[in-house]
Amino acid sequence: MYTIGGRRVLVVDAQVHAWDASPHNQAIPDGEVYAMDLLRRHRELDGVGVPRHEVERVSEHSLTRDVFQAGHVDRAVLQPVVLDDLFVLGFSPLAWHAEIAGWMPDRFVLSGELDPGAGRTGARGLVPQVRRFDLRGITLCERRRPVGRMRLNDPWLRRALAQAGESGADVVHMGVGPSARPAPWRRQQPRPSAMSAGPPRVPDWAEPLRTGSALPARERAAERVAPPGFDADQFRELAAGLPDIRFVLGAACLTTEQLCPLARLPNVYVMLTEILPWMGSLDFAHAFGRLLQAFGPRRLLFGSGYPMVRPARLVRELARYRFPAEVAGRYPTFDAAAACAVLGGNAARLYRISVPMSQTVAAAGA
Repeated sequence: MYTIGGRRVLVVDAQVHAWDASPHNQAIPDGEVYAMDLLRRHRELDGVGVPRHEVERVSEHSLTRDVFQAGHVDRAVLQPVVLDDLFVLGFSPLAWHAEIAGWMPDRFVLSGELDPGAGRTGARGLVPQVRRFDLRGITLCERRRPVGRMRLNDPWLRRALAQAGESGADVVHMGVGPSARPAPWRRQQPRPSAMSAGPPRVPDWAEPLRTGSALPARERAAERVAPPGFDADQFRELAAGLPDIRFVLGAACLTTEQLCPLARLPNVYVMLTEILPWMGSLDFAHAFGRLLQAFGPRRLLFGSGYPMVRPARLVRELARYRFPAEVAGRYPTFDAAAACAVLGGNAARLYRISVPMSQTVAAAGA
């Protein structure tokens, strides 16, 4: 619960992960590489004072402490990422999420996953899963690796998502998942020199290198999985054909030039997770301003990506965010009502989260 402008508002973190990337679960060497790159990104974004084991494996204790107690969050959406070819028991599977939700009732909304590797066969059990676990959303990974890819305009996919929506999972997430990549505007920047960044723990060619590996892992984890992005034309056809399904896209799943025109589709929303850690920068102001201009405050969602970043700082900074003077006249005003909508009101509406009478959820533009 958080107070904005004297009103107590509901805060919904729409992107939280409960994952197990610890050594016992890694399918060496690929799982090891992926886990090490996540740890590297966590250190860059929010790594001060966080024990390594708490990042490798999320626990009920850390969720309670970091998300709900210190993080000002009332409800959270658990986003699954199975990656069963990289992790023996799965990286962030639905079964584990359901168990955690049972331990902590009235805290979580569950989302399922449609695996590109399984294709049409994997979609057959989707509706029973929706009904069994009361899923409100489906994470659609168009591709995991280049060999596991689906076409977004395939008729069977449209039917599968429509059936899931009729059963209750009427939110589809695309490009919403843990990312080991920097913000979109930082991808082309050169890495700091060894002199400015301090001596690395291991040589670049060997990073990450762990005891137990058969060979040094020389590829970055981000290269072991498929890069983000999808065919915007295929997606436009899919979203237009399913007007009752709400699609939530990651802020970095496409370039801003590709993402903003999709705002013409009224059932498309954007999750801000990838850009929020740089909230104080001018680059963030431009990226956020363009998304706010295109989608409006009622179609943007707050997500921390926990455990990559703890939500407390992001909630505080977004609640009081105002555009810097250099760009203030170029973008719509982001006031307290808009902040309330982005922080919780929009997600509560999308995921059918009941709002206690003691709390006020401002809906911008209502």
